[in-house]
Amino acid sequence: MSGAQATAHLALQEHARPGPGAASEGTRDGQARTGGTLHAKRVLLVEQAFIDLPGGPAYGPSEIAEATGLNVTVVYRILQSGLDTATFVRVPPGRYRLGPGAAKLGMQAMASTPGPETSRPLLQRLSRIVDGFAMLTVLSPYSGPRQVCIDTAPGRWGFDALGLTATQLMEISTSLRVGAAGRVIAAHLPPPLAKRIIRQPPPAGAGPGALHDPHTFAASLPRTRRAGYAVGRQEIPGWDAVAAPVLWGDAVYGAVSVLKPSAMMAKDLALPVAATRATAERLTQLLSDSGAATALAPPPVRIGQQHRHR
Repeated sequence: MSGAQATAHLALQEHARPGPGAASEGTRDGQARTGGTLHAKRVLLVEQAFIDLPGGPAYGPSEIAEATGLNVTVVYRILQSGLDTATFVRVPPGRYRLGPGAAKLGMQAMASTPGPETSRPLLQRLSRIVDGFAMLTVLSPYSGPRQVCIDTAPGRWGFDALGLTATQLMEISTSLRVGAAGRVIAAHLPPPLAKRIIRQPPPAGAGPGALHDPHTFAASLPRTRRAGYAVGRQEIPGWDAVAAPVLWGDAVYGAVSVLKPSAMMAKDLALPVAATRATAERLTQLLSDSGAATALAPPPVRIGQQHRHR
């Protein structure tokens, strides 16, 4: 059963279960409220199908109906009703994809997330603890998906210290196919998007530690997700890195990472891993309303056992 089918099953169960207002549901107003709630859930199921279904980005009503368990006529009507707001757009032959209306919803959601005034002090503390180059990258759908660096605390290092050309820097720093930050983001993507990353080759200029074999890279993703962090050894030539995911609910927002010259990175990664995870967890907390009041409170760093995970 797909994610959309499971959600549909639960939604229909909830609809069938009598609630506090069950006595009024025999009335016209009660029926209207119940019908409206059920229709809204169906609309959300159709939108979820665009996340769960493989391939894409366009699907026909029959494919979406099979994935969600909804009647194909219901799916068709929902898709047609979304054309006016460009939530969905129709592409030949008789298929639909998410449109600019859906993109604008995402833009509005992202615009309300914490900015550098929140992330910078946390990254600066991470940089001091590890004596490394700390950065925050966020998931970008462009040519995608990719990652984009939105904040840094370089410490005594800088981008020029990486020894990359401008082209190599752009390709390596934005790819999800190489580096610890790319791997933790890829590990939390929906499976259809993760498969697109797996099929990509590492960018030119990647270091000797990059996971060139797609099967090896694919096998690393569930391990990374379970561990909650990733370690990169010379995936950028001469540099090691530790990264941890920043999450927004069950969606990946980005990653916190800290880089350091390989010759200077400790073999025992307990401190870098603990500090990086603590920073990522604090940013994860701040993405929810409940964490806004503690934006500048330093994250606690709990050092565990020696870490060798990749």
